[in-house]
Amino acid sequence: MNERARPAIVIAWLFAISGAAGLILETTWLRWFGLLFGATAPATAATLVAFLAGQATGAAAAARLAARMRRPLRIFAGLMIASAAWALLVPLGIGAGEAFTAAFYDELRTAPGALSCVRFAIALGATLPAAACWGAAFPTLGAALLSDRRPPGSRGAALYAANLAGAAVGAAAAAFWLPEWLGVNGTYGVGIALEVGVGVAALAMLRRMTLPAPDAEPLMVGGPLPGPRALAALASVSGFGTFAAQVLLVHAFALVLDQSVYAFGAVLAVVFVCLACGAGGVALASRSSRVTPSGLLGGSLVVTALGLACFPALFHTITGGLGLAASENWAKHLASALWMAAATAGPGLLAAGLVFPAVLAAAAPAPDAPRPVAARLGQLVAANTLGALLGAVAAPFLLLPFVGPWRAFAVVGLVYGVASLFVPTPDRRGRMLRDGVLALGWLGILALASPFSLPAVTPEAGETLVYQVTTPSGSVAVIERDGEHLIRSDNHYNLGGTAEVLHQERQGHLPLLLHPDARRVAYLGSATGISAGAATLHPVTSMHLVEIAPGVADAARRYFRAANRQVHEDPRTRIVLDDARNFLRASRERFDVIVADLFVPWRSGSHALYALEHFQAARARLDSGGLFCQWLPLYQLTPGEFQMIAATFLDAFPESAVFRGDFYGSFPIAALVGWRDRPAPFREVSAAAARMAAIPGFDDRWLRDPVGFWSLYVGPLAGLATVLRDVPRNRDDRPRFAYLAARSHVGGGRGVSDPMVGLRWVRFQETLQRASQLGGNAIDPGDAIYPGLDARAREASHGGALLQAASSLWVAGRAQEAAQFLARASELLPPELLAQAPADPSAADVWPD
Repeated sequence: MNERARPAIVIAWLFAISGAAGLILETTWLRWFGLLFGATAPATAATLVAFLAGQATGAAAAARLAARMRRPLRIFAGLMIASAAWALLVPLGIGAGEAFTAAFYDELRTAPGALSCVRFAIALGATLPAAACWGAAFPTLGAALLSDRRPPGSRGAALYAANLAGAAVGAAAAAFWLPEWLGVNGTYGVGIALEVGVGVAALAMLRRMTLPAPDAEPLMVGGPLPGPRALAALASVSGFGTFAAQVLLVHAFALVLDQSVYAFGAVLAVVFVCLACGAGGVALASRSSRVTPSGLLGGSLVVTALGLACFPALFHTITGGLGLAASENWAKHLASALWMAAATAGPGLLAAGLVFPAVLAAAAPAPDAPRPVAARLGQLVAANTLGALLGAVAAPFLLLPFVGPWRAFAVVGLVYGVASLFVPTPDRRGRMLRDGVLALGWLGILALASPFSLPAVTPEAGETLVYQVTTPSGSVAVIERDGEHLIRSDNHYNLGGTAEVLHQERQGHLPLLLHPDARRVAYLGSATGISAGAATLHPVTSMHLVEIAPGVADAARRYFRAANRQVHEDPRTRIVLDDARNFLRASRERFDVIVADLFVPWRSGSHALYALEHFQAARARLDSGGLFCQWLPLYQLTPGEFQMIAATFLDAFPESAVFRGDFYGSFPIAALVGWRDRPAPFREVSAAAARMAAIPGFDDRWLRDPVGFWSLYVGPLAGLATVLRDVPRNRDDRPRFAYLAARSHVGGGRGVSDPMVGLRWVRFQETLQRASQLGGNAIDPGDAIYPGLDARAREASHGGALLQAASSLWVAGRAQEAAQFLARASELLPPELLAQAPADPSAADVWPD
């Protein structure tokens, strides 16, 4: 390595490390603001727009102050150290924003536009200085390394590529490893340390190295160049297109991937790698005398336009018509996600990665301007970032809902195609060739791979699509199957249906019976509204239905009115279109009962709903005697995941218990119920169940029988305090559950996991009953939650455990043992529930003949 090249390489490495640090910090900000504002599309957009606005401000400021840059490398070092210093203050800004939002949340949530503006202002105030430093970094380095008399060329593109490559590494590290290993705060510390290290290293370079003469830079020559305004417009097109494409790709891959932290990180990493490779390609092309700036710019715009337009058809083909991807283990699943993203989106992204560096290569600075290269870079970076800001808003809120996911790619491709027509060419023949390729390419795509005829969702065999809408929060569909209607999110996640109304209503009734005097109730994740509709049969005075996806709430109101007892039109109902966690943390409302739905464990963001801080927020929103009920899909949880949730729940609710939702062997659900102080006495709960028997339309015999109700009771969760003592807890700072669930459930199915069903769930119940000495023993030990529990109730609880064991043995093919357990259960349960009753498909897999 010659001495002249070494400083340039060191600077490129520093810029790469700063890119990694920036992505680590930005990812952490998005996580924190997601917890503060909620994981809604408007909240995410507000954070991204604020961040991009900060970067654009910094780039524009660098352009205006270019003439004063006497020692630009020192300024770059100062920018890195200043951004790290401000990053230390961001948590304080977030805390202030949380306090402000909480003070006015209940008033603002009725006006979503105003709430989004407040969130944007908070995000902008917290991140603007640090983001502005990042925006100014590239123009400042350009002033240190690039010639004032030539276009940025090879070195400018190489610097940009290095930064993007570092961003790819930072995105992967922040998504795949660091939060699990070091925690979120530790990850943030790594980002700050890297920024400080870059600043210190840059200062050390000033003393030890001499920067190379920039006039030795190879120059891409030939052909007419676009003017300054045209280049700024093209830079904006590049920013708009790359960011809009990123948003659209995340939505597209959500239809076929499991939406875990690994899946999202894979898509993001592929985007940055492709953009970095594109910029690196421009750096290499700049050294060739055969490539002209206009030719490269026009060609890259054409290829990007065609690549994005044909992506939907290619995506449908490779995924087998939007089939859910699954692999043998999480490592293979991650590799499959990376390959799928690269194979389908890679060509368009690679070409898109050429556009902005090609703009830099064509940017001839005015020779009479002081520090013209820094000024020019600042202007172009600002234009590029403003375009990205527009893409961050347009893609989720305009393109997806009004154009649709596949046509949206065509629209973005069309923007690139139109932009290519304004790039000057050296001769008529070159223009005809470029425009001909663009026209023939579009004709070929429309004829053979049209994005206009592709479905947004793909119903399975025997299913009929009744309703479908694409929203910023994802795709929502209503499907008809064998006379049943169900809501399906993002093509694969069923949120409930009309086939199991009794089973779903039980999830709403049980917690209300455990609090016989409940007046104010909230349902977190209302989905079809069937569980919440159960509350209409109780003497409640208000019902808050909290749903993060407006499309889901609208589908439930329109297509599930009969099944959910028209709960959305009930005068006592308040619809809250927000993140459930955010609602609990920010609202001043208090409730007697809060019921949390069955959340898909491995989906990115769900881990926050199983975090200690969320459970504590729920406890804080309860009135005296209030209870929080968290339903768990045991068929989607491994024993380790279940124990992590249970241990975390017990930390927030020392007074807590476990209830069955049914007696299934294959697909059981369970409830963790925690009280703010003490639960209602046993006899009051039994009396409430007895009163329900007189209510017309209440057909769940397991809840209307004052003894049979206790067949769903497993026991006090505190009985397992010793067993759960060393189980890791899931917290905001240590989101262990997100990574554990992502590895256990590859492809959105069971994968290689061993779900908490069948005999595993039976053994857990036995352990809990032994720990609490429950189960019909001769000695009456009492009960930590219900000390007045009488012998008949204890027998019913034990009978429920035996019935679940019988179902589990039946599913396992052990029919003779199942019959024995079923006979024992019949002896303990009231005969009108089991021995003398018809089969109840909402409760068990097996039944007496």
